[in-house]
Amino acid sequence: MSGVDAPQDGAAIDIFDAPTLLSLRTRTWQGIRSQPAPYWLAVAASVVFGVIFGRLGVQHHTNFGSWSFDLAIYDQAFWLASHFNKTFITVRGLELWGHHVNIVAYLFAPAYWLGAGPRFLYVAQAVIIGLGGIPTYLIARDRLNNAWLGLGFCLAYLMYAPIQFISWANFHPEALVFTPLLFAWWCARKRYWRAMLIFLLIALSTREDTALAVIMMGVVLVLIHLRSHRENRAAIRWGLGISVLGAVWYTLATKVIIKHYNNGMDPFYVKYFYGEFGSTTFEVAKNMASRPGDVYRLATEPDRIDFYKKLMLPLGGLPLLGLPFLLMAAPQMLASVTGSTPYARSIEYQYPSVMIAAIIIAAIEGTAFFLRKRVLQIVAMVWLLGSSVITNKEWSPSPIGKNNYYWATPNPQVAARNEAVALVPDDARVAATYQLLPHLAHRKYAYDWPNPWVPAYWGNDLDDGTQWPVPHDPNTIDWLVIDRAQIGEAQQELLQRLIGENGEFRIVFERDGAVAAQRVRPGPPPVNGLPVP
Repeated sequence: MSGVDAPQDGAAIDIFDAPTLLSLRTRTWQGIRSQPAPYWLAVAASVVFGVIFGRLGVQHHTNFGSWSFDLAIYDQAFWLASHFNKTFITVRGLELWGHHVNIVAYLFAPAYWLGAGPRFLYVAQAVIIGLGGIPTYLIARDRLNNAWLGLGFCLAYLMYAPIQFISWANFHPEALVFTPLLFAWWCARKRYWRAMLIFLLIALSTREDTALAVIMMGVVLVLIHLRSHRENRAAIRWGLGISVLGAVWYTLATKVIIKHYNNGMDPFYVKYFYGEFGSTTFEVAKNMASRPGDVYRLATEPDRIDFYKKLMLPLGGLPLLGLPFLLMAAPQMLASVTGSTPYARSIEYQYPSVMIAAIIIAAIEGTAFFLRKRVLQIVAMVWLLGSSVITNKEWSPSPIGKNNYYWATPNPQVAARNEAVALVPDDARVAATYQLLPHLAHRKYAYDWPNPWVPAYWGNDLDDGTQWPVPHDPNTIDWLVIDRAQIGEAQQELLQRLIGENGEFRIVFERDGAVAAQRVRPGPPPVNGLPVP
């Protein structure tokens, strides 16, 4: 791949072209004013994305379209982190650092000190995702040596159906990862090594498994510079260095931090998602390596093929031209297509997040390597934008897409739900149903119904069918906030026992299916000595 080694500088001064991106000295008015029209169009498009999807996210949450998993989880987690206080996520039944290693939570702390919550998370996520259009433009501009082609890739990125669905599917720290990864790759291509490292550290702060993409980014950097290694010793050294950085951080995060806060157990998702291959990270890796036939069988099932199609076709299949660069997506791709949950191989959720930067990079790098003639690049751009528009309309939740109904809109139940939620004091311990809890998670004790009475998606699943840690004592719950439409048949009896004539709770408010009930008497003593939080 030596043909794509040498970075090509644009003719205009770039406000981001600096040995370190944090240097304000290079951001002069002269540099800003020298930018060509495509640059400003790319910036404008990125801003418009943030505005549109930030607004849609706020609307979605306001109209009770968000869920306990995962908006309530991360709202409570970030709130706890900002208070440097008790860090047990009662929504999930896990310690903050035993769930995931989201160091980025501390970057959000100042906003939480000022009262930020779910709406802020939606807006911040949309803005950061939208900013990914800028490094996409810069990479494509430099690799193709044309600002207008850079703009084309920027627009394709912003219309990419998977990132628009990620903007819809609640808030997830890993959704913040592909913008810094894209900036890191651009810096690597420009040989701005210190700036690259800063962006990689930001990416690593989002979630522990981002380290796998960083490891592979280092591998790819080494591979594409090997043929002319004498001239590229610095690139090879940095590639090896960031691979080591990723490996060290992944080991520290999963084998030290998470195990320490998770009673010595591997991350919960190893057993939950990959139980077919083992219950620990080592077992899963070992069994996948020794059973390639099973891996191939799973990776080629129809729903996996559909997943590949929906990742590649919005970019016109161009990422397939850059197969070596797709190595950066390989670990997460393998996890998604071999795991037990179908959500992991759907573009409608957050699971493709870490893959997206690699897919965008592969599309640009592959185009630069195989389509060197300008006429071929122009044809490819027409094909790319056509594919982006068509698939956006067919698959995305954008305002012009067929799936725009995914966003919750005003409905008659909203007012009643708001009244029920408003009755709960800020310091009360509450259990609420799935779409109401995201409005109540800003506290130390918030439980996803039917927890803590009946353990459901709580803590770790153990081999004997039990959970660790055991649920908390239900007698500590002060309020219930329930949407009757979200109560399954199996829990109707429990609810009626709690709010019935002789129940532990008295109904304070009920309208349009929304119920708020306050504890008036204690329940039976806890079984097996359930802990009191």
